[in-house]
Amino acid sequence: MQRRPTAARAGVNAGVLRGPFDPGGQPPVKRDNHLHLSLFAWNVASGLSASKAVLSDPERHRDFWKWPSASRLVRDAEQAGFDSQLQYGMWSGYGGETGWNDAGLDFATAATASAAVTSRMGIYSTIHVGYNVSPLFLGKLTASIDHVSGGRLGVNVVAGQNAADYAQFGLEGPPPQAVRYAIADEMTTALKLLWTSDDPVDFEGEYFQMYGARVDPRATSRPRPLLICAAGSDIGLDYATRQCDALFITAGNNSVSGYAERAEKIHGMAAEHGRAVRIAAMCYVVMDDTDAKANETVEWMREEIDRKAIEMWLIRSGHILNSEAETVSEDVFGDGRSGTEKTEDPYLGVGKEIYEGLGMGMNAYQLFGSYQTVADQLIELYNCGVEQFALSFFDPHRGIQQIRDHVLPILRERGYNQIVL
Repeated sequence: MQRRPTAARAGVNAGVLRGPFDPGGQPPVKRDNHLHLSLFAWNVASGLSASKAVLSDPERHRDFWKWPSASRLVRDAEQAGFDSQLQYGMWSGYGGETGWNDAGLDFATAATASAAVTSRMGIYSTIHVGYNVSPLFLGKLTASIDHVSGGRLGVNVVAGQNAADYAQFGLEGPPPQAVRYAIADEMTTALKLLWTSDDPVDFEGEYFQMYGARVDPRATSRPRPLLICAAGSDIGLDYATRQCDALFITAGNNSVSGYAERAEKIHGMAAEHGRAVRIAAMCYVVMDDTDAKANETVEWMREEIDRKAIEMWLIRSGHILNSEAETVSEDVFGDGRSGTEKTEDPYLGVGKEIYEGLGMGMNAYQLFGSYQTVADQLIELYNCGVEQFALSFFDPHRGIQQIRDHVLPILRERGYNQIVL
C-alpha cells in the first residue's frame, strides 16, 4: 500500500473498503412478469458469431458495430421495446478469417453516444478493473455517462483474465483469481463512494489509494448506477452477490434445470448479505418463420465456424496455453471442468458441443427456431429464475425487427412485458 502524499487535500476517510456496501440502498432489480431484454455485443466485429458465414455480407453480419449502423441498432432496439443495450467490453480480438472481435467501440465513447441517440432504455457499459486504472478515472467517466443519459447507466464489472490484455497495458498477468476479485471488490466500493459522496473521499486500500477524490457531477442514477457481473466460480459469485445487482450466469450443458439450480444458489448467497439480485443470461439468437428455416441458417453457420478464431479464443482465455498446451485448473466452462489440452482433432480438444457452442454464440444459451419456439424458450428460462436476457444476433438489424414484430407480441399475449405508459 502506498503512503498518503503529504500535500494531498484531506477528504472523508472511507470506512469501508470491501463489500457488501450499498450507500443509499440498491437500485431496483425486480419487475413482475417482465423479461428484461438487452441488445448485446452490438459494439464489436461479428458480435458472438465466430463463423465465416458473416463474410457472406460483411457490412450486415460483421461490421454492424460501425457507428452509422450501430446508432441505428440502438435506436431501433429502444423503439422495438428492448430494456437496455449492453456493450461487450474487450481489448483483444481473436482474429481468424473473420477477424472475430478484432475491432469495436470502447466502453465510454459508445455508451455516451448511445445515450445521446436514445431516451429510455438502459445504457449498460463494461469496464475492466485489473489494469492499474484508477477508480477516480473510471468514476469520472461513468458519472459523466450517467449524467448524459439522464440516469440510465449500468456498469458491467469484469475482473479480466486475458493475458494479452494485461500485456497491452504493460503488465504481467493475469493475477490469481482471488486477487482479481479482491481488486474488483475494492474498485467497486471506491466507485460507489465516488458516485454518491457529497464530500471528497480518502481511500486507502490494498490495491487503490485516493486522497481528496471526488467527481462532479456525481452519478445521476438513484441511488446509484446498476452494477452487473458475469461470475461462475465461488470466488466470483461471492464478490458479485456482495457488490452487484445483476449476475450473468451459465449452467452445465446450458440446461434449464441447471439455470434454475444456479439461480437458487445465487439468490441464497445474496440473501445472506441482505441483498437482492437479478439473474441474467447471455443468449445467441437465430430465428425465422419456422424451426426448419432457422435450422437451415444454423447448419450453414456451423459448417463455416472459424476454427482459427476459436483456437485464439481458447488460448487467450487460458484454456490452451501454447501450441503444446497444458491443462489449466480454473473452472473455465462453468460446469466443474477445467481447461483442456490442444489436440489435432477438429474440435481443438474441447469436444464438438463446446466447440460449436463457441462458434455459435461463445457458449451462450442458444435460442434457435421459430418465433414461437424462441418465445417459449425465453418464458421457460424466465420461469426458472432468469429475468434478464442479453440477446446477440447473427443478423442484429433483422433480429431487432423480429423481436419487435413477432416475439414481443407473443410475450405480451401470454401476460409478459406489457407496455407501460
